[in-house]
Amino acid sequence: MNLQILGCAGGIGGSEPYTTSLLIDNDVLLDAGTGLSRLSLEQLVAIDHVFISHSHLDHVAGLALLMDAVFGKRSKPVTVHATAEVLHALKTHIFNWIIWPDFSTLPNTEQPSMQYQEMQAGSTLTLGERVITSHPVDHVPGSVAYWVRSADKGFLFTGDMASTPALWENLGGQAGLNMVIVDCSFPNAEAELALLSKHFCPAALINDIAAVPAGIEFYIYHLKPGQEAQIMAELGQNKDRNFKALKIDDHFNF
Repeated sequence: MNLQILGCAGGIGGSEPYTTSLLIDNDVLLDAGTGLSRLSLEQLVAIDHVFISHSHLDHVAGLALLMDAVFGKRSKPVTVHATAEVLHALKTHIFNWIIWPDFSTLPNTEQPSMQYQEMQAGSTLTLGERVITSHPVDHVPGSVAYWVRSADKGFLFTGDMASTPALWENLGGQAGLNMVIVDCSFPNAEAELALLSKHFCPAALINDIAAVPAGIEFYIYHLKPGQEAQIMAELGQNKDRNFKALKIDDHFNF
């Protein structure tokens, strides 16, 4: 299983210019931020499944443009997986014929170009040799993390989140969890803003993952533009873990 980072920024204008989208092999996306705009038309057409962690614009904006790009070029619909709350938000606020066409009814309801599949938090879906399990996290309603594995290796993509002890209790010690991609959006000086917006700052993240085995690698994503160096420096003050900033075009094999 191959993982490619298409976008991982917490906004535009910073050192990482594309928002969150992760490509698994050539056919699965985790989130659909502006990072997927880096794919060619041929690569976009190959995408069969999109797993959405939550409904915020920086994680779903590319989905609308993806569907426009591949319309009429595929023999089967793109399947969008998410919790009921997230699917409701997509249907109500984006694919509503006001913001964007409803591709679940185009070209018709019998042969749509996009279909929704509810994935309850805590459920598991198998796609070939890849196994994807969702877990609820504290962010906006319906937010989930995704634990993705193939054979005996895998990674956890948290999506955006604040303190969620149950996530680490349930998954932190799982066999085969080699890497965590986790949100840390604000420096410690903005801890109040991080708490209000349900994101991590370094101190809160370090406290939350205290029980996670030290051998698991942590890659930080969703750093706010202009604050990337400060956030990583504050994380680096903790000598018990080696935090790394996630970058576009990072590749990982599992």
